[in-house]
Amino acid sequence: MSRSRTERLWLDDGFAAWCAAHPGCRVELIAGAERMHSLLVPEDLPLADDSALQQYARLQFSHYFGATAQQWPLACWQRGAERGVVALAQEDGLATLTAEAAAHRVRIVSLRPSWTLAPSDDGDCVVIDADMLTWLQRRAGRLVTLQQRPASDELLREFEGTPVLSARALLDAPARRGMPDFMPQAAPARALVWVWAGAAAAACALVAVQAGSLADESNRLAEQAELLQRLTHPMPARPASAPSPAARARAWAAARQLDADWGSRWTSLERALPPDLQLQALDLDGRSLRVEGQAPLADAVTQLVDRLALDAAPNEEVVLTRLQRNEAGGGLRFEIVRRHSGGLR
Repeated sequence: MSRSRTERLWLDDGFAAWCAAHPGCRVELIAGAERMHSLLVPEDLPLADDSALQQYARLQFSHYFGATAQQWPLACWQRGAERGVVALAQEDGLATLTAEAAAHRVRIVSLRPSWTLAPSDDGDCVVIDADMLTWLQRRAGRLVTLQQRPASDELLREFEGTPVLSARALLDAPARRGMPDFMPQAAPARALVWVWAGAAAAACALVAVQAGSLADESNRLAEQAELLQRLTHPMPARPASAPSPAARARAWAAARQLDADWGSRWTSLERALPPDLQLQALDLDGRSLRVEGQAPLADAVTQLVDRLALDAAPNEEVVLTRLQRNEAGGGLRFEIVRRHSGGLR
């Protein structure tokens, strides 16, 4: 194998072994939807720069995947009005990959999601990667829809007539610029410079791990010292006061939220969403639900109302509270509320 040639490789647990077998090579890594999550940011959100984009994306990823998503590495992309963020679903994933590559003088020239290999022609297409499905919709050369969901036979039937592509079958597709990438393109440099940079990255990763361990140990000792201080110098007891009605109501509301089965509710909502409908706001409070978004046609909104109504309890109702034309981007803007029958939200 020529060391000047760039190899394209599917990112999996065997990357360290591949680096050991191909020292000094260049590699372009492609990550599937389970390892790299993607978010297309609505054009009308007032996010001024990459920092604001990442803050918005981190909130969204944490909402869907939990607190662990707060530490995921993020990469932004922007092409005109099109902008988005991708997340590598592993806290130390980027540092680990860089260290494994540097140990064998391997240069990672690109790290991007598998859907970027799909054709950029206008229209719809679906990229299948193991158990995940990515739906892409392009209009006038611009990506207007990007949704990732668990693949199922029922969901695939909704995309009948839409090109369905296998992510691994696209590995030989030509690379395209302007796509999300954790490794921004840099000017050519001498081989020794890359070796030095790789070694420095590996050293920095090791120092970061050691610094984290020292910080954890320092925090543990501080907590022990504080506990000893409290045991030797107890604070005088204060008379207990009865909680206010407002505090008691907030406590009961929090307890109801903790008892809720959020996983099944997210799954139920995702199954109810038609493929050509885009969400912009979502509020969940107990069984109450409020959804805002936009759709190209009223049929998609009606379909969502019907599906939510089928999932509603006997004492609940699903109401289309707003439906208006979107003057800025075309289509329709809507708001749907699920609430107790006859109640106000």
